[in-house]
Amino acid sequence: MVKRIVVAAEEREYVAKLAEYLREEEKEWEVAAYTHSGALKVELQGGGKIDALIGEREMVRRALADGGKSGKIIVLADGNEGGEEDWEKLVRYQPLPALLSGIRGALGMEGARLEGGCQVWTVFSASGGVGKTTAALNLVRQAGGRGLRVLYLNLEELNATSLLFGSGEPDALSSLLYALQARPEHWDELSRRLCRHQSQLRADYIDAPEHPGERLALVPEIAADLLDKLKQANRYDVIVVDPDSGAGEWHRSLLQRSDRIVWLTLDDALGLLKAEKLLRYWEPRLEGAAFHPTFVMNRAVGARPVNRWTLPGTEPALTLPYIPQWKAVDQPGRLLSSPAYSGAVERLLDILGAGTGGASAERRRRGEGHGGQRAHDRGVS
Repeated sequence: MVKRIVVAAEEREYVAKLAEYLREEEKEWEVAAYTHSGALKVELQGGGKIDALIGEREMVRRALADGGKSGKIIVLADGNEGGEEDWEKLVRYQPLPALLSGIRGALGMEGARLEGGCQVWTVFSASGGVGKTTAALNLVRQAGGRGLRVLYLNLEELNATSLLFGSGEPDALSSLLYALQARPEHWDELSRRLCRHQSQLRADYIDAPEHPGERLALVPEIAADLLDKLKQANRYDVIVVDPDSGAGEWHRSLLQRSDRIVWLTLDDALGLLKAEKLLRYWEPRLEGAAFHPTFVMNRAVGARPVNRWTLPGTEPALTLPYIPQWKAVDQPGRLLSSPAYSGAVERLLDILGAGTGGASAERRRRGEGHGGQRAHDRGVS
């Protein structure tokens, strides 16, 4: 069912960014954006259907002074500002996925749910070259599509996601680690700035470093502190960690702290043997930990593996299809738009317990195929 949403704020860049994000994430919403209360007043007095008015308190007050139809009113507030009106209130400056989640909740729309607060999901492989980062990015995007607030945290020694998202602030990770250890009073402000939103990813992420020094200096104790601090910020439902492959103490510590582990393999005898050996090595060292990986076969060309399955279970929990067109892709939109791969990742989200979210996700997949924009901006020029 189409919903008509009106966004109103005097800051042009803010209202444009919010309106664009809502259009991208909710294909069945018609979004109108205003930066002037006079134009907003005309809209509200026009008699058309408005399901929700999302805006600054004073701007909404002025527009409603002479009456008008507004539907549900959601105020974008700075901090703890109050008012006499019985209006819903959302913090204005927060990650866009969190803001959308709040808007959906105010409108009574069901989103995905996770038990126990923020979770850490680690996408891991025993050896390189299995398509781990591509799988992680698709997992992140579709978790965001279910309404979850997601942070993508790439902790590879050589992080190449700048090819997809640009270089941004390559010192972001080192700045966060420095604040974590030496200037904790600046952590919250810094993390809000450096955990940037990527609209195609439907999630926040941290820009890729230019060299591996930051990651190589990340000892298990500091990595644990980083994850704990990100979880305690209460800005995310899921932190998806994308580490490099390996068998060291750093990797073991990360997996031990993870709520869910997606362990990727290929239908390759050598790769399966490496995974089996690493699993045998780690199991006694992870005694007492909730170490129950979900084994997923990536780049599968059939429903069942050709090679004998030697990992726990009679077969992989899930297979992700091989997409040959991805061999020469350097644009995130292309890596995140395969219907076959997306369908498999949706099933993976169900396995991981990411709520149902199916109706919203299905509507979004249908909308992405049409490319038409139903929304428009008024009062912005």
